[in-house]
Amino acid sequence: GVARQAVASVASGDRTARLRTLAVPTLVLHGADDPLCDVSGGRATFAAIPGAELVVVEGMGHQLPRELWPEISARIAGLVERAEASRRSEARA
Repeated sequence: GVARQAVASVASGDRTARLRTLAVPTLVLHGADDPLCDVSGGRATFAAIPGAELVVVEGMGHQLPRELWPEISARIAGLVERAEASRRSEARA
């Protein structure tokens, strides 16, 4: 699985220009200790998406440890709340 993911990442090429066109609330969640995808990739993704939020979780690698589920869930819920608020705001305009 690791080899397939690495090949897919390289084969897909640079997506920065397309990421810059996104106009949706975005959460970039990255483990500080991810051995497969360096945190610099998460930071670059965050920098490319206008208005994105970056959360680097100390001690987290490439997996989502059960003990972090409450924090991760809260971050996702916050993203959904912001997206819904944005959608309601646009509907009123």
